[in-house]
Amino acid sequence: MSETPRSADSPATVTSSGRGPLTWLVAGLAVVVIAVVGAVALLGGDDAEVPLAEDTTTGSGAGAGDEAQEADEAEPTVTRLDQGQETGRCMRPTAEALAEQPLALEGTVVGIDDGLAVLEPVEFYAGRATDRVEVVAPSESEQALIEGVALEEGARYLLAAADGRLLGCGLSGPAEPGLAEMYAEAFNR
Repeated sequence: MSETPRSADSPATVTSSGRGPLTWLVAGLAVVVIAVVGAVALLGGDDAEVPLAEDTTTGSGAGAGDEAQEADEAEPTVTRLDQGQETGRCMRPTAEALAEQPLALEGTVVGIDDGLAVLEPVEFYAGRATDRVEVVAPSESEQALIEGVALEEGARYLLAAADGRLLGCGLSGPAEPGLAEMYAEAFNR
């Protein structure tokens, strides 16, 4: 067959590139998926909480009293500890051993009722801070057996704990200078 020469005025021939309707459908779906993923990322697909600054405004604006009342009515957060039973002999307490404990705090006993001592925390050296700390107080005979901390109302204590149990053996006790120095060294204070 002979080829006919084309003139510049003749219409161009359209050739197919091999892209059928399925190819365009897949490409369109890819664009939609990318758009959805981008929108989720931009509009809050991350569940992490973003810390907000505390509201430090004061005034007589509407709702200011309502917020304060809601804060007063909120349940306090509580750390509850049992007196731990020491197994074996106690090692000499050190700042290094203390620094390894997951919970360490200073607090004042504000009440003891029915075998439960309630402390108001002054400072958390390690662990999650809570509004109050409750310690199941052992009987006097148990305190002698486990070398526990005898908690007295109105007294200030330095307490270390692991696995929900108060640690004795010199890591917890009244907030006296020697123990306070060990806490300061252990937690770089």
